[in-house]
Amino acid sequence: MSELAGAVVWAVVPFVPEAPFRLYAGGEHRPIEVDTAEKLIAAGRKGSESEFTFLVPAKARPVLIVSDRHDARVGELLALRLARLGALTEEERRIVRAHEDPALYPLDAASFALPEENAAIIAALVRVHRSAIDPRHVGRLGAEELRAIHERIATHYGLDLAQLMRREIKRLAEARRRRDR
Repeated sequence: MSELAGAVVWAVVPFVPEAPFRLYAGGEHRPIEVDTAEKLIAAGRKGSESEFTFLVPAKARPVLIVSDRHDARVGELLALRLARLGALTEEERRIVRAHEDPALYPLDAASFALPEENAAIIAALVRVHRSAIDPRHVGRLGAEELRAIHERIATHYGLDLAQLMRREIKRLAEARRRRDR
C-alpha cells in the first residue's frame, strides 16, 4: 500500500456545483446566478472562455483516501466521503456493521481517532487536491479492507474490469510457464 491509500485524513472538500449555479463576478459585484447548465455549456461551445469560478460550500471533513496515485498536472487524490453511523437507526447500524449494506463500508471505531463511528460511502467518490489534505492520518485500513472497498467501488459504478482481469490472468500464466521450464 502506498503512503496515503487506505488512510482516513482530514481534508477540505467542496460540494459539487449544482443548479442554480453561483459564479464569482469579482470583488465589486454580486455573484452571478445561472439557473441551468445549458447556459454555461452554450458559452463553452461558442468558443468563449469556459472556465468559471463557482461559489460552492465546502467542509473540513474526514475522508478515506482510496488511491493516492496522482497525475502531477492535477495533484488530486481519490477519496470517499464518510457517513456518521450515529445518524442511522439502530437496525441500519447493525446492517452496516455486518457488511450487509454494499453502499456503506464500516470503519472500526477503535481503529480511527474520529469523534464517532463512521462508514465510507461507496457512491461518494471525491477528488481532493493534495494541498487540501492534512496528511496526518487518523487511522488506516488494512490492505484486504482497501481491496474490499475497491471491489465495492467497481461493482457500484459498474466498471468493466474483464479485459484487465484477462490480461492479468494471461500475465500470471506466462510467468508460471517461464518458471516451470
